[in-house]
Amino acid sequence: MELSEKLGDRSRLVRVVLTAVLAVVALQSFRKRKRTRGVVAGLGAAALGYTVSSESGGVVESLGGEALESIGAESTAEGGELRCAYCGEPIVPGERRKPNEDGETVHEACLEATA
Repeated sequence: MELSEKLGDRSRLVRVVLTAVLAVVALQSFRKRKRTRGVVAGLGAAALGYTVSSESGGVVESLGGEALESIGAESTAEGGELRCAYCGEPIVPGERRKPNEDGETVHEACLEATA
């Protein structure tokens, strides 16, 4: 058994224990009529329980390129950056961009320059 497998098993065990603890805290809070604490603990237990029971490592990993393309989003380049379809330069956060006639993301300036 590799080290990463052992760490993964420990992580899963910790999440199972935390889920059980949060569920108990939620039930006790509801019995004491502390609804806010009970709701927060219940939501935490549900979220942790979901991550324990799901096969995938996370939401980001489960949304692969095919899933993103099916909803109309573009996958990013290898470096994790979105690139302009016309000039090939990265599109930085906050920079104005639009889809072109083919549905590809381009800089707004590049789109206006070609029009």
